[in-house]
Amino acid sequence: MFKNYIKIAWRNLLKNKVSTIINSIGLSIGISACILILIFVTYESSFDDYHTNASRTYRVVQHNKLPDQTLYWNTTAYPLAEALRNDFPDIDMVTQTAGPMSREFSIQDQERDVSRFEESEVLFADAYYLQTFDTKWLAGNPDTALNDLNSIVLTQTLVEKYFPNDQDNLQSIMGKTILLQGKDPLKITGVVKDPPPNSNQRYSLLIPYEFFKVNNTFFANNWSGNYQGTTFVVLQNKDQRKLLESKITTWKKKYLKPEDDARISYALQPLQEIHNETLYGSSPGGYIIPTHILYTALLVALFILIIAIVNFVNLITAQSVSRSKEVGIRKALGSKRLDIVIQFLVENGMMIIITLISSILIVHVLIHQLNSHLSIINLKLEFGIKDIGIIIAIGTFTILLAAIYPAIVLSAFKPVQALKNKIQIRKTGAFNFRRSLIVFQFIIVQIFVIAAIIVAFQMDYFKNEPKGFSSSAVITTSVPNHSKLDVFKNILLENTSITDVAYGSGPPMAVNGFQLGTSFRLPEQNIQEAKDAEMKVAGTNYLKFYDLKLIAGRNFTTNKEAFDEFIVNETLVKSYNWTPEEAIGKKIEINEGQATIVGVVKDYHNNSFQYEITPCILLNWSFYHNQAFIKINDPNPEALASLEKTWKNTFPNAVYDYHFLDDAIEKEYVVEGMIYKGFTLFSILAISIGCLGLFGLMSFIISRKKKEIGLRKVLGANVAQIISFFSKEFIQIVVLAFVLAVPFVYYMMNLWLEGFTYRITISIWMFLGGGVLTLFIALVTCSFQSIKAAFSNPINALREE
Repeated sequence: MFKNYIKIAWRNLLKNKVSTIINSIGLSIGISACILILIFVTYESSFDDYHTNASRTYRVVQHNKLPDQTLYWNTTAYPLAEALRNDFPDIDMVTQTAGPMSREFSIQDQERDVSRFEESEVLFADAYYLQTFDTKWLAGNPDTALNDLNSIVLTQTLVEKYFPNDQDNLQSIMGKTILLQGKDPLKITGVVKDPPPNSNQRYSLLIPYEFFKVNNTFFANNWSGNYQGTTFVVLQNKDQRKLLESKITTWKKKYLKPEDDARISYALQPLQEIHNETLYGSSPGGYIIPTHILYTALLVALFILIIAIVNFVNLITAQSVSRSKEVGIRKALGSKRLDIVIQFLVENGMMIIITLISSILIVHVLIHQLNSHLSIINLKLEFGIKDIGIIIAIGTFTILLAAIYPAIVLSAFKPVQALKNKIQIRKTGAFNFRRSLIVFQFIIVQIFVIAAIIVAFQMDYFKNEPKGFSSSAVITTSVPNHSKLDVFKNILLENTSITDVAYGSGPPMAVNGFQLGTSFRLPEQNIQEAKDAEMKVAGTNYLKFYDLKLIAGRNFTTNKEAFDEFIVNETLVKSYNWTPEEAIGKKIEINEGQATIVGVVKDYHNNSFQYEITPCILLNWSFYHNQAFIKINDPNPEALASLEKTWKNTFPNAVYDYHFLDDAIEKEYVVEGMIYKGFTLFSILAISIGCLGLFGLMSFIISRKKKEIGLRKVLGANVAQIISFFSKEFIQIVVLAFVLAVPFVYYMMNLWLEGFTYRITISIWMFLGGGVLTLFIALVTCSFQSIKAAFSNPINALREE
C-alpha cells in the first residue's frame, strides 16, 4: 500500500514540474540558510569547549577603579600567576601567558642560507599551560618541552613553513636551532597540532614564559602595570569560584601598593564565556561575537525557515483547486479521509526530503564560500556528520509544519463541491488563514529590509564620518633599527610616489588591538586621583602627517630618549576644566614620568566609533618609534615594489611587512560588517521567498476568481481595472505587514544602536524606503499573473461543465 502512495506521489511531482520546482527552490533557500546559521551559531558558541578542564577553567580579569570610571581588563600584571600558585595550594592549576606577540625568526639551512620570518602569534607560556589546555602532540614530550629556558614548540603549520622537506619526519627537526630576533638561539623541543579555530588560545609557536621573564624584567615584576599577560586558573569545582574571589580581595594587599590595592580588584571569568562576553573585550589576538548577536542569528534562522515553510504551504494549498476533482473522485470511490491525508503527506514529505537533500548539497558548497568571505576572523566552519542532528531537527520541523497542514486542508474537500469545482475556503474577517500567513511572511521581510537599511547607514557612518585625522593612502610598516630612521626617510622621500613619512608608536586610532595605556595626574595629586589615558609616541612630523589640528601651543621640535614634553587632546584638558590655553605650561605626571604640556590638539577618534574619545597624551619619546607611516599618492604595484626594495635595503636582516591604515581601521568593524552583510543577504532571501509566496497567493486568487474576471470583462471592465482589482489584494497585505513590522524593528534597531557611542539617528524615511521597496518588488511579482488574467478570454472562464 505504501509503495503505491510513493508511486502516485512521484507521478504527481513529475506531472506538476513547474510548481514542484518553485516549491523546492523556496524551501531549499530557507532550509539552506537555516542550516548555515545554525552551524555558525554552534561554532561561535563552542569556543574552548574541547578542553578537558573547560568547565573548571577561569581567566583572571582585572577591574581598575578610577575617579570617574571603572575599566575592565582581560589581562593582568605578570607576577599574579606565581603569587596565586604559591599562596593558594587548593587551586588545581595556575598558568601564565604573555602575548601573542610579533617576533622575528631566522633559520640557516645546510648551504648556510638564512631564511627570515615574521610571526604575529608568538605565545610565551609557562610549563603549566600544556597541563591546563588540551594540545595534540606530534613530536616531543609535553611534560618537559617548555622546561628549558631556550626551547621552542612549533605548530604543524610552522613546520611546513620552516622545514617543508621534513614534515613527514618530525623527529629529524627535534633539537634544531631557530634564532629569535637575530640573537637568541632556541632549540626545537616539540611539534603540536595547530590550535582548533574555535579557540581563544591563538598561537603559532610556544616559547617558555621564563624566557620572556628574564628578558623583560621590568614588565615581569611590575604589579602596578597591566600589559599583555593573561592568567588562568583551574579550580577543583565551580563552587570554589566565589570563595576564591572573596579571598583574593583581602589577599592582594600582600603584593599591591596601598594606592594600587584601592583601585585594583580581580574576578574570575569562565573560560567558556570569554568568546561571547563583551565586558572584558577580546582576548589578545582574538575577537568577540556577543551573545545577543548569536540569539539574533537564531531568530533570523527561525524566521527564514518559517517564511520558507509558509511559502511552501501557500503554494501547495494554492493548487487545491486543480486537485479538488482528484479528491472528490477518491472520496466518491470510497477512500477515507485518512487515506487521502496519508497520500498528501507522502507527496509533500517526498518533496521536502528531496529539498532537504538539495539543501545539504547547497550548504556543502556555500560553507567554503562563507569561510573565505570571513577569513578576517579566521572562520573555519565545517559541515559533516556532527551536524546530522541539526539536519534531522530542521527536516522534522519542516515536515510537521509544511506537510501536515496542506494534507489536512486538501483532504477536507467535500466530494460534491470538489467535483463541481465549488470548493469553499473559510474566512475569518477580511483575511483567511492563507492571507494571514502571507502577512506574517511580509512582516519578516519588512523587518529584514528596514534593518538592512539602518545597518547600512550605520556602517556608512563608520566609514565616512570624519575621524579627525587623515588616513587615506597611508601605509604602516615596522622599523627594526632606530639608528636608520633618518636614512630610511630621506631615501623614501626621493621617490616621487611618496609624499610624506612620519614615525611613532602607532596611528592616531588604536587598531589591531594595540594601544599603549597609562594614567595621568597633577604632580601635587596622590596616585589614587590618577585618571586613565592613552599614551602615544609621536615624532616631530606626526601632527602634520595625520593632519591633527593644534588649537593651542606648539608641536614637538625634537625627539628625545628621555621625553620632556607632552601634547594632549581636548578631552584630557576638559577633565581638569582648563581651557586649551590654560593647559599650556602645566606639568602632569604619567606612569612613565613627568613632563610639560606644550600643545593641545583638537579631539580626534583615538578609538573606533563604537567607543568614546578618551584622554590621550602624545610624547616626544624616540624609544617607541617602532612604526613608520608612509603616505603614497598612487599605491600601484610598481610603487609598492619600490617601497619594499627600499625597506629591505635599509633593514636587510629583518622581515618586511606592511598594511594600509584604512584596511586596519575597517577591521575594527568586523562584527558590525558581518551583521550588515547578514541582514543584506537575508533581506534578499526573505524577499525572494516572500515573493514566491505572493506568486502562489495570486495563483490561488486568480484560480478562484476566473469566473468573476470573465463577468467583469463581459460587463465592460478594461485591463487596467482588472489589474487594479487584483492590486488591492497584495497592497493590503504589504501595507498591513509594514504597519505591524515598524514598531518591532524600531525597538530592535534602537537597542542595537545604543551599543555605539557614535551612531546615526533613525529617521522615518528609512522605514518608508523599506516599505516602498518591498511594495515595488511585490508589485512586480504579481504583475505577470494579474496581466495574464486581465488578457484572458472571458468565454473560457464562463463555460460550465
